[in-house]
Formats: sequence, C-alpha cells, structure tokens
Amino acid sequence: MADFGIARALWQADGGRLTETGLAVGTAAYMSPEQASGAREVDGRSDVYSLGCVLYEMLAGEPPYTGPRAQAIIAKRFSDPVPSVRRLRAAIPAPLDQTVMRALAPVPADRFASAAEFVRALHGTIATPVATPTVPTGSRPAPTSTIRRPVPVVATALVLGILIGLGVLFAWQRGTLGNDANAGAKRVAVLPFENLGDSADAYFADGVANDLRTKLSQIEGLSVIARGSSIEYKGTTKPQQQVARELGVDYLLSATVQWEKVPGAASRVRVTPELVEVGPGQAPRTRWGQSFDAELTGVFQVQADIAGQVAQALSVALGESAKEELAAKPTQDLAAYDAFLRGEAAGVDGRNVPSLRQAIAAYERAVALDSSFALAWAQLARARSTLYLTSFAPTPTLAEAARRASERAMALDPALPEAHQALAVYYNVVLRDKARAYSEDSTALVLAPRNAEVLGTVGWNALGLRGGEVARKHLEQAVRLNPRSASAVTNLGVVLLFTRRYSEAEKTLDRALELVPASVDAREARAMVELAQGDLSGAQAVLRAAPRELDPTVLVAYVALIWDLYWVLDEPQRQLLLRLTPSAFDDNRSAWGIVLAETYALQGNRAKAHAYADSARQANVQMLQATPEDPVLHIFLGVSLAYLGEKAAAIREGQRGVALMPITKDRYQGAYLQHQLARIYILVGEHEKALDLLEPLLKVSYYLSPAWLKIDPAFDSLRGQPRFQQLVEGKT
Repeated sequence: MADFGIARALWQADGGRLTETGLAVGTAAYMSPEQASGAREVDGRSDVYSLGCVLYEMLAGEPPYTGPRAQAIIAKRFSDPVPSVRRLRAAIPAPLDQTVMRALAPVPADRFASAAEFVRALHGTIATPVATPTVPTGSRPAPTSTIRRPVPVVATALVLGILIGLGVLFAWQRGTLGNDANAGAKRVAVLPFENLGDSADAYFADGVANDLRTKLSQIEGLSVIARGSSIEYKGTTKPQQQVARELGVDYLLSATVQWEKVPGAASRVRVTPELVEVGPGQAPRTRWGQSFDAELTGVFQVQADIAGQVAQALSVALGESAKEELAAKPTQDLAAYDAFLRGEAAGVDGRNVPSLRQAIAAYERAVALDSSFALAWAQLARARSTLYLTSFAPTPTLAEAARRASERAMALDPALPEAHQALAVYYNVVLRDKARAYSEDSTALVLAPRNAEVLGTVGWNALGLRGGEVARKHLEQAVRLNPRSASAVTNLGVVLLFTRRYSEAEKTLDRALELVPASVDAREARAMVELAQGDLSGAQAVLRAAPRELDPTVLVAYVALIWDLYWVLDEPQRQLLLRLTPSAFDDNRSAWGIVLAETYALQGNRAKAHAYADSARQANVQMLQATPEDPVLHIFLGVSLAYLGEKAAAIREGQRGVALMPITKDRYQGAYLQHQLARIYILVGEHEKALDLLEPLLKVSYYLSPAWLKIDPAFDSLRGQPRFQQLVEGKT
C-alpha cells in the first residue's frame, strides 16, 4: 500500500487537505466533487469516487487531477473532462478504463451505486479476454489466440483485493458500514418452488429457488426475505395474505419446476414463476407470470431472465453491470452444479454432523468435476469449518482442509461474498480470530449489503469486537430480512440481554419462542433475562414451560453447560442431570464431568464433585494435546483443577485461557473467560482477585448484572464483603 501511495493518501495530512480552512474534509486528490463542495449529505457513491481515484493512481502512476494547490485540484473536477487512464497507459484494457471513468463521473447518479457494484464491475474486467496475435513461424500462418495480457490483469486483480478492503475502511470511517441497504426497497419473498418432477429431484427445485433468491437480493431496490424464513412455507396451505403478513412483504414469487430427463436426449427444465402482489387490505393480484422452457444447459439463463422480469414488473431499473451480474454462471459444468445443489440440500441442517458430512462429500464432488467452481469451494470450506466446530473432536487435518478450501475460493473469485464468508468462518471457529473473521464478514457485507446471513454474522461478531450497540444495529436489519428465523431473532434477543435492554429482550425472545417453542437456546436466553433481573423463580418457570417436543435431557444438559446455569434447574431437572451419561453431551467427557462436578459441589457432596472434576481434568488434558491453544479448554481445565483443590495449577490454567483470548481482543468470549477465571479465584479462596475481574464485567456488554450477582450461588463466599456488596447494589 505504501508503494502505491495509498497509505499517504488516506492518512497523511500534509497541507493538501482543506480541513484547516473549514471548506471540506478530505484529501483533495481523492475527494468527490460533492464532498469538495461541502455537501452535508454524501452517500456510498462518494466512496466509489474516492476508490476510483485510488485505482486510477495505481494504474497510471499519478492521481486523475493534479495541481499546485488543493483548490486548483478541486477546480479541475468541475471544469475538466473525466480523464482516461489509457491516455497515459495504452496497455490498460478498454473495459478497465471505462470502469474507472464511470467511477470518476462528476455526477453521483452516473457512478456505480455502491462499492460492491464497483468491485463486481472490476472483477468483470479481469475475466475479459484480450485478443493477442501470435508471431507467425515459417510459411504457415499462426492462428489468433485469445489470451489475457498478464500485466493489466494482474494489476487489476491486485487492486481489486485492495479496493475491497478500502471500501470497508471508508465505510467504517464514515459510519456507513451496516447502514440499512433495504430502506425504501420493495420487499419480496421467494417461496419454495414446487417440484413437479420425480420426488428425488426436490433438491433441484429448492436449489433453483435459492439461486434465484440470491440473484434478486443483489438488485438495488429490492429487499428479499432470506431462505431461512421462506423455507417454512414449503407446501403451505396458508392463504397468500397470511404468508405476506407473516413475512412482512408486499410481493410473493412462487413457481413450479419440472426437470424432464429423457433417455438419449438432452434434459430439459421448465420453470413457471408467478409474481403476486399482496398489499395490505387488498386481494392478491398477479403482477407477472411466464413459463420458461429450456435445455438444462440454459438453467442459469432462465434464472437471470426471471430475475430481470421480476425487477421490470416492480419498476426497478437494472444497470448494465447488474444485468451482467444476473447473467453470471457459477460453473459451466452441469454435473458439478448438480453435486453443488445436493450439497446445499444436505447442508440446510447446519450443525447436524451426519448432514454436514453428506454436504462435504457433495461439495467435494462438485469441485472435483470443476476445480474453478468458486462458490462450491466456498461452501465446502464453510462445511469443513463447521464440522470442525461441531464434531467435538476437532483435528488439525480438518482445520487444514478448511483452510485450503477457503483460500482456493478466494483465489478464484475475490469478489464473491461467499468466499469472504467462508474465510470468516474459518478464522472464527478454527483459528478463533474474531478480528479477522469480522473483517472478512464486513467485506462480504460491502459486496452483499442485503444478505441476512452476512448481516447476522457481522452483528454477532460485532458483539465481541465493536460493542453491543453496533451488534444490535446489524442484527435488527438481519431480523427484518429473516423475520421467521428463530435463530436470528434469538441472537438479537441475546444482544439485547447483553446490553441490558431487558424489556426489549423479553419481547424479542418471546417472539423467538413463538416461532420455535422447542428452541433450547431461545428458552435458556429467555430464562437468563429473568436471572439478570434477579428473578430465579421466573427463570425456572421459563424452563419448566418447555414443550414436550423439547427432550428434557437436551434441555437439562444444554442449560447446565451453556452459561453454567446448572444452579437454575429445579430439583426434578437437577436429579435428571445427575443421571446423565457423557452421551448426553455428545460424548464430551470434559463438559459432562464439569457440569456434574459443579452440581454435586452445589449439593455439598465433595467426594462426587472431586471424582467428576478429575474425569473432566483427564478429558481436558487429552483434548489440549490436539488443540493446545484453545482458551476454553484451558479455562475448563482450570475449573476442574480448582474443584480438585490444586490452587496453583488451577490459576495457571485459568490465566492461560484468559491470556489466549483477553477481553481486549474479544469482548464476548473474553468476558466469559474472565468470568470463569473469577470463578476459579473464588473456588481457591482468592476473593480480591475475583472481585478485580468481576467489577469490569458489569461495565461491558455481558449478561452479568447486580441483580444476577445477588442470586447466583457461585458468589456465595463473597457475600458480606464490602466490595461485593457495592457490586450487588450497582455501585461500580
């Protein structure tokens, strides 16, 4: 970056800035005309202009406009024509030059609408072949070959990666990252398509619907409900008005799909979509409908045509870059696409280990058939990383496989949002590097600002890295795009709990339980809202109200382990907990041993607490051999050692866990680890050190509250101490 002068352009205030005069804020060589004129309201198109200036300089060796003083440079923006890179560098491909010139248009409306659209246009120039004549040899004329000129293409690929990062940076600086890109957009739900063919082909109809949903979500002016909310209406008999009301949309897109396989002939696909307007207080009416019949090789064009027709029916204009994006094919190999869709169907149940293994096998077939299938590589990477997290037996081999797949996806298509998501998942669950994960997810959000999943993951990671209020903003947007997803609503509820907005948290988590009454994480979070307000009986009532379809064993094991709420269980639930075997904890003997040790200690049975703590210790030592830098394992080892009375070793392991993930690095997980180290200090009698750690936890986004401290038996030995009493009274 320093070689290109970008660092200087962004950060150095060298007299070329107009801040000292009060006329404008920004570096003159990179400032948009509207910013230079002192306009109060500038949007993402101003960032596009600045990015265009940076790209121009990287390719040409000088900024688009130069002059002896800042005022002279700015004046040229209003008087001179938009410069062409090719006037200085004739080797630059024309498509790249045209893309840069559009980004530098003096009128914002003539530029790309967003940094994401700019990046996609740049990525298109990388793939543009340049015809280069070969040198004839002898008397035979050599054929003309179509190759890529190496220097411009490599340069474009390089600046593309940098510009994506700068786009995120500019958005952060101006506070626009995560602004609601759906404000004022027309809300559409793509319902699951009806499969009219063989029942075994249902995955194909689902895949076509999901790919079309993705294409529509890329269109400026449309707000498309996420798959997680739309999928529940598969085969529904609910009236269209009710479906639209539940999803909060005015338009429903449904379709029938038939895959015709004729032996000895090309397979064909017939898709018959219908767009229905369902406004409040009016009968449903068809806005558009059409039948598309094509050979299977034309399935991608059918998807693009449907998306374009939907946009036209809703009076949403499509620019040339948007049309090109809709027409993009993820792969040229239909067998690879079929394997990919099978992987997508298997991977719907995100954390079910058998389903994950099935999805991985399908994605591996897809990339074996087409090694350039970037989207399949991205999904393969995500599935491998998720399996690493979910299997409770993470291995270096699986971690390495996830890394290779994510890096392959990025190398193939750095402008693919899913590639950045895949890398973010790898950083998050394998490397436990929340900062890099957040950076990749933020880049994905720039590329796909209307993607509910990206908004959700950015919001969840923001809880640890940017604070609860930033997290809440993103998650509220995610819920608007995914209103029927209990997990999205639950995540928002948890953030509201952590930011101590208890009334809002209650309503949000009650909504999650309305959607999925058997959701164990929503039920526990709802109980935690009661605990945060000092109501133990209220929390127990929430847990007792669990429906029959929620297996009591699952509820008891989950609540006892996650957030250490073993002490909240009522007596029958506690007795059930003590009868559980490791299988109830996915054969994780560390989790099983810790929970039972804590529960027996609460009952005063020191002998059994000691025995189960030793089981947990042995399991933790064994697991740490495979992943020695896991902060949670070190903390759990410290807790088990504390119950065994091994004070020095317990403190050492607890401190090691906190050092690996301090609260300064991750406010979410770091706060939990600091809480656990405080528990270790309490167990070994270091009360002042425990209080030193507890006090700051009441000042950050976390679930502990003064009222919680008052009822949690883990703090019983601190009661009566003046410092602790001040915490209970809220005097921090």
